[in-house]
Amino acid sequence: MPFAITLRLDPISAVPIEAMWRKLAADGIDADRHQLGYAPHITLAIYPDETPLNRLRSVLEDSCRNWEALPVRFSGLGAFPGDGAVLWAVPVVTAELLARHQAVQTALPDLKVHAHYRPGAWVPHVTLSGALPDPGPALAALLSNWEPITGFLDRFDLVKFRPVEVLQSSACGQSDHNSGNSAPNQRLRD
Repeated sequence: MPFAITLRLDPISAVPIEAMWRKLAADGIDADRHQLGYAPHITLAIYPDETPLNRLRSVLEDSCRNWEALPVRFSGLGAFPGDGAVLWAVPVVTAELLARHQAVQTALPDLKVHAHYRPGAWVPHVTLSGALPDPGPALAALLSNWEPITGFLDRFDLVKFRPVEVLQSSACGQSDHNSGNSAPNQRLRD
């Protein structure tokens, strides 16, 4: 099973993403994310199962421990095309988000990272569906109630997947997020 290093959404901003997962499942379109059992997140890197776990753990302990909660805003929906389209929530890409990705890549330059997570190829996203032969019904279901989502990426995890097993998890440090100065979160109506 491969490993992933992720940034999780705070519990409040995760609510509308989870509502989208439930909507797709309830409408019989796709239950992949709803059944996955892991919180909404942005994946920074994926490594093959032969990757030394101690190296990944040390990156989280050494390189990520001083990270603060990172503000994030999701401005729309996207689709990765292919044999089956995968839908995702589109975060506004900031220098800070790119720096988190680069920090992981810089800390592990000799490890084989999945091609989609290499610098210059990475597209930050929160996955909303599994592969869909026809994304039209899913897009229609999600767009009817879409509102931008504002929140924080406030936890970084090391996970092994499928099924998801959290191997290490750490809260990000203090920031405006923890002092109550966050922008109000907009929610998807169920």
